Amino acid sequence: MSASGAILLGVSCTDTSGTGLTPDGGIGGMSGSSGGGMGGSIFTEDAAQCNPTCSNDLKEIVDSCYGTHIESCPPDKACFNAACDKDPCEAAELSKSSYGCEYWALKTGLLDKAEGACFAAYIANTWTSPVTINVEYDNQQLDVSTFAYVPQANGSTITYDPYDALTGLAPGKVAILFLARNDLGFVINCPKPAAIATEVGVKNTGIGKAFHITTDKPVVAYQILPYGGGPSAFTSATLLLPTSAWDKDYVAVNAYKNGTIDIEASPLLDIVAKEDATTVTIKPNKAIVGGGGVEPAAVGEEKNYVLNKGEFMQIEQADELTGSSIYSDKPIGVWGGSSCLYIPLDKNGCDSAQQQIPPVTAFGHEYVGVSYRPRGGGTEAEIPWRLVGGADGTKLTWQAPEGSPLPADLPAEIGLGTVVDFKHPGEFIVRSQDENHPFYLSAYMTGGELFNNEGDPDWVNVIPPAQYLDNYVLFADPTYPETNLVVVRTRSKIASEGFKDVMLDCLGGGMEPGALTGWKPLGGDPSDPDSHQYEYTRVNLVTGNFEGVNGCANGRREMSSPLPFGVTVWGWGSKAAQGTQFVSYAYPAGASVRPLNKVELGEPPK
Repeated sequence: MSASGAILLGVSCTDTSGTGLTPDGGIGGMSGSSGGGMGGSIFTEDAAQCNPTCSNDLKEIVDSCYGTHIESCPPDKACFNAACDKDPCEAAELSKSSYGCEYWALKTGLLDKAEGACFAAYIANTWTSPVTINVEYDNQQLDVSTFAYVPQANGSTITYDPYDALTGLAPGKVAILFLARNDLGFVINCPKPAAIATEVGVKNTGIGKAFHITTDKPVVAYQILPYGGGPSAFTSATLLLPTSAWDKDYVAVNAYKNGTIDIEASPLLDIVAKEDATTVTIKPNKAIVGGGGVEPAAVGEEKNYVLNKGEFMQIEQADELTGSSIYSDKPIGVWGGSSCLYIPLDKNGCDSAQQQIPPVTAFGHEYVGVSYRPRGGGTEAEIPWRLVGGADGTKLTWQAPEGSPLPADLPAEIGLGTVVDFKHPGEFIVRSQDENHPFYLSAYMTGGELFNNEGDPDWVNVIPPAQYLDNYVLFADPTYPETNLVVVRTRSKIASEGFKDVMLDCLGGGMEPGALTGWKPLGGDPSDPDSHQYEYTRVNLVTGNFEGVNGCANGRREMSSPLPFGVTVWGWGSKAAQGTQFVSYAYPAGASVRPLNKVELGEPPK
């Protein structure tokens, strides 16, 4: 089926972000404020049908209208289909969110001067009982106890407690897996020995091997490169998507265009297989140069590549492949990135870039763009954004607050693979006509040269509201002196309910979570102050020289609300913290990755 002939799976107005089927087995939550799976209740304009559904974290049954607690699942069971009767990993597999039990982590390409950089993954235990972590590389089981640690942060000071493989990772804790580090590398070393003491990344274009991470209970996972934050260089991070969220159809997304300062810094694309004999077809919109075991391909040629379990193919070249179609005969994972990202293209200062890209079926048709807190206490009017089309005939509607106009040349219609780069200080909404016409949106940070050397180029996926969750466990890297959370919340589908509090565990410094404040409206009819569907706020965890804000600090944090909301974590260096200039990272704290459409980009390879 062509991308422009996508089929709408179904429509409902799930108010909470439930996971799992409703009790009657129907599909819910497709276009409303949704969560980590198929779930929710059907609403009409006159009345709401409130059914039991599953919480995003799969640990309880909740009321679909108000998110109120109905039943807690025992530690050995998880919620699916509004019942606590599934194995937790099976429920995570079915729910299709960033909660999962199986992940692949791969080291994306870096400049030669960053070769050997410390490559690490974070594992956050979101379950109610200890989690056992297993890691394989090149089909060999690794001894996790030799490279996994539980960090304890106190301001800029971090201690690393060894992970105990016998007792597992305790509930609510985060483990750092130091996966690889070549001690001869230029950038800062891992603070503890790594699992692999050689370079595991691929230089330029070629074939490499990924790390296979599995757990016996659902977790949330991220990878960061290099680990070390402020004192390091070339930093970037991404939320990892469990294999349960992988699919067969993707639109390629590189980090950005090729810079003009360092000819070695190039856009890149990585594709990993989780099964042997996986055939991947790429229909490139720019010629694939090839090399390192990757054959070249002409523009528009449907080129097949075969990958085995744990193998990844990296294509790094000056001409980015953003907008190219990718399809396969078995589920695959896709990353975009850059060996060093320059924004603006002609300004000094670059960082690596990496994001795991969701399948096109998980693209939304409405996005809310909100930028990070402006650096230096002022404003940033030239923040770049990128939109990539997922289907032909996509008609776009744009909306921004009065006094913050969008560029006049933004397109009203795009097609499959169309790339739209624009600048805006960031708060806006962009939507298409329906779920059949999805697209991708990303946000950027520019280099620190114009901002007292604070921050550097970075790139992050923007999560569509249809994939927001109602609970997040995140890890703010303790080595960054500036950490800012961007939060967007959704209005209830029940008119009388409005917006609900979003709670942050550390806010106020007490034993109980505190509610976020400073909400600003976005969207709706300007003449009707109560018509907006979204509100946003920004929250500092630390600033300056690692000073905590309102009782908060870096490290493990948890956020929750009765209604869905989105969270993006931004971290960067500060002039007040010596040795932390020109670094940054960003990642979405989590997301549902449910199918929102039935876009297929090509016939599966035979």
